[in-house]
Amino acid sequence: MSFRLRVGAFVGACLLTAIVWPADARVSNWFEDHRVGGLNSAVLAATSAWTLGIFVALGTGWLASRKRWIEAGAVPVVTGVTLGIGSLLKVAIGRRRPYESLQDFVALTTADDASFPSNHTSGAFAACLMLAVFVPRGRPLFVAFAAFIAFTRLYVGVHYASDICGGLALALGTTTAALYVIRDRVVRPGGKPPFDSPCGLAQGWSHKP
Repeated sequence: MSFRLRVGAFVGACLLTAIVWPADARVSNWFEDHRVGGLNSAVLAATSAWTLGIFVALGTGWLASRKRWIEAGAVPVVTGVTLGIGSLLKVAIGRRRPYESLQDFVALTTADDASFPSNHTSGAFAACLMLAVFVPRGRPLFVAFAAFIAFTRLYVGVHYASDICGGLALALGTTTAALYVIRDRVVRPGGKPPFDSPCGLAQGWSHKP
C-alpha cells in the first residue's frame, strides 16, 4: 500500500468517525437486540485484553525466531504507543460508555475508563497493520483478527460504533508514521518497500537477504 493511500485511509477513517457518530445510539441498540445467548460467554472471553496480548506476543515471537529484530520490536512498541495515545484521548474527550448514557441499555461487561476511542480496536489494528507489512501472507488472518476484536467491543456494549472507527483511525495514523520512520531499517519479504509508491518515499529501503 502506498504512503498516500495509507494517509488517505487515515483521513477516511476520521471522516467515517464523524459520519457514524450521530447513528451511535441506533447501532448500539441494534447490537443489544441481536445478541445470541449462547455466544455471549465466548465473545466476553474473546474481548479480554489477554487476547490482544497473546496476538502481539505470537507475532513478535515469530519475527524474533527469524532474527528480524527491528520488526519484532516494532510490533509491540507501535501497539503500545497507539494504546498510550488512545488512553490520553480518552481522558481528554471523556466520552461516557453506551451503558452509562443510553436509557435502559444493558452491556455484558463494564470498563473504568472513557469510551472514545476504543483501545482494544486501535491496539488490534495497530498490531495487525504492522504485521500485515512484515508478514504479507498472513494479512487476511491479521485483518480478520482485528475486525473481530472491533466487533466484540460493539457486541458486549462497551463502545459506540464511532469509538471503533476512531480506534481504526488512530491505528492507521500511528502505523503509517512508524512505517515511514523505520522504512530504511527493516527487512521485508520479497524485497519490496513499505510504501509501493512512485513519489520517492520508498527510496533507501534496505533489501537485506
